[in-house]
Amino acid sequence: MSPQVAPGWYPDPTDPSRVRWWDGSYWGQQSAPAGASAASPAPAEPAPPAPAEPAPAYTAQAAPSVTPWPSAAPAVARTGPSAPGAATDTIWIYLAIIAGTLPMFTIFLMDWDGYLDVMVEMSGRPSAAAGSAMVSWVGGILLITLLSYVFLGLSVLFAWLDWRELRRRGIDKPFHWAFAFFALIVTIGVYVIGRTVVVKRETGKGLTALWVWIGVTVLGFVVITVWSITFTQQLIERIPVS
Repeated sequence: MSPQVAPGWYPDPTDPSRVRWWDGSYWGQQSAPAGASAASPAPAEPAPPAPAEPAPAYTAQAAPSVTPWPSAAPAVARTGPSAPGAATDTIWIYLAIIAGTLPMFTIFLMDWDGYLDVMVEMSGRPSAAAGSAMVSWVGGILLITLLSYVFLGLSVLFAWLDWRELRRRGIDKPFHWAFAFFALIVTIGVYVIGRTVVVKRETGKGLTALWVWIGVTVLGFVVITVWSITFTQQLIERIPVS
């Protein structure tokens, strides 16, 4: 057991430029500038009984240290949803889904009858007229491809507007809109799926947009598959077999 420190004025552990009264067990509330401790009277507290023998001398460094209070409360990690019950359906997410899936249907804008005519012409003796028709058809394909990228660019814009609206509604860190750029190389579904996961966690709902995207995508694949089979049959019937 360490020896008890005698009552007296000692350097304040929380402010070295001041001194604080030590009553032998605890720090008192009285403090004073370091140079004024000798002239300042001791606080009115019961004087300890005189020791039977001289008390050992202690230096200022022997005063017990006091752990300073923290300047701020420690941060507490957030648990649970950030916006329970908040509305997650925005007009922008559905516009993003529409714009992101429209390029799938631009196949119906192409002049497939003209393509069949060119293929029939080219299957025989190639001519300058057939070559010119093929060039025109390819030019039309390029324009439709450019239109598809315009739709995809709009889907990215709508995803950004959707992300901004979700933040305005109090959802903490919604799925970032930049993932919508995957629409240019894969599908807008990357953003839709990620968005659904986050809003479901933060609000407890938000599956509608995902189901809409799945429904539109499946419908598009079914329609295009049926059309492709029909078109292939027409192509086989119109090209003469030599």
